[in-house]
Amino acid sequence: MKKLLFSFSLLVCLHSYAQEAKDTTFSVRGFTCTCKYAAANDEEKKPFSKSEAEAYYPGGEKEWKKYLKKYLYTGFQGKKHEFKVQFTVSKEGILSDYKLLDKAVNQKYEEAVRVLTQSGKWFPSIQDGLCVTSNKILLFEF
Repeated sequence: MKKLLFSFSLLVCLHSYAQEAKDTTFSVRGFTCTCKYAAANDEEKKPFSKSEAEAYYPGGEKEWKKYLKKYLYTGFQGKKHEFKVQFTVSKEGILSDYKLLDKAVNQKYEEAVRVLTQSGKWFPSIQDGLCVTSNKILLFEF
């Protein structure tokens, strides 16, 4: 009887564990990313600062540079400024919580946030095969 109860308990545990994450494929602008989507109890965790695979713009660095070239306004007066912007990429790929990490002209920071906001969904970070919320830092120079 104990063996039967133990086997049943093990089966229930394995079944509930298997339902904690489901396969998810993000498809954005013709690019795809696949990871497992964690259950709701994952919501309390703080965003990852470093993960196995960082969040990225669909298509990678090449597509990001192409996007910036097309949409970033660079016609500001004065010298070029280099500054970093930190933002959060949710496990659904939505950007939020923009923070300026260096000194920058306010108009340039606002322009960086504008192009980030309008860039659409990004592919989320991946940790242990799961889509996770993470922080991302990008360097802007214009």
